[in-house]
Amino acid sequence: MSQQNELPEDENFSDDPEENLRMQNDFLKMKMMAESGAIFGGDADLPPEIENQFLKNILEFEKVSADSKPVRIFEILGKPFFDDEKNLNSAQFRTEFTRLMDLLNNYSININFTKERDDRFKYNFITKELFNHETSFLPVKGMITYFSYEEFHPDHKQEITDITNHFLNDFFDRKLNTETDYINKELIEPDGTILSRESLMNRFYSLYDAAIEFENPSFILENVDFELKESHQQPFGMGFSEGTIHYEMIFDDATRKKISGPFKIYFTREYELWGICFFYLAGYNLHQKEEKN
Repeated sequence: MSQQNELPEDENFSDDPEENLRMQNDFLKMKMMAESGAIFGGDADLPPEIENQFLKNILEFEKVSADSKPVRIFEILGKPFFDDEKNLNSAQFRTEFTRLMDLLNNYSININFTKERDDRFKYNFITKELFNHETSFLPVKGMITYFSYEEFHPDHKQEITDITNHFLNDFFDRKLNTETDYINKELIEPDGTILSRESLMNRFYSLYDAAIEFENPSFILENVDFELKESHQQPFGMGFSEGTIHYEMIFDDATRKKISGPFKIYFTREYELWGICFFYLAGYNLHQKEEKN
């Protein structure tokens, strides 16, 4: 008959306090690796007392999550009463809004709004929508639960705009690589050919080899549009952004070529995320031609 030996998480492994913490941390990591397949990396110089508290918070979070069932935020907060903001004058609203923020803070709940919103807008969203939202992530000491307004009301034009800015800036900064996750894993070229993200990056690497530097980059985003189509599973979307782009290519022989022209970037939305599926970009075709078999 086998005997299980589960050491308590606060076991004293050493008389030296710092060494004891390090050994506790190693035990906690082994426990998490065995129970949940956790993988650890990062800063090895993290103070042991901070790492210890972090590991215990994670364990507590996993324990609470495993035992919890979906529950409304309203119930987590103790079913508080907040009057409709339309019934509150300025002084009353300020009092209630402060009480609401204090309540969320006490439960370590943080609400993020990407765009600037006034306090009455925030109050309405929290008390009328977020309160009714069901979650399995119950508050755990030492951890903050984040919610984003845009998770409830996606701003598709802003998302496409943000990805466009990332793509063009990463292009200028020569940061595009196979880990660039806002570019789809597969792109479709005009002739219907499927191009993998890796093959696309090889084209950019070839361009970067030919033009060793870009100078005076700029672009103007002139239009963003999209269309969503409902399906039996989840909404599917198509969209694009377009504008003009300007920069100078500097080659290894010190020659220069000014690039000025249009760009148009096509997007698809799947799994609640927008991704680039094809694009036209002035200067992009100046890379060395790929060898054909």
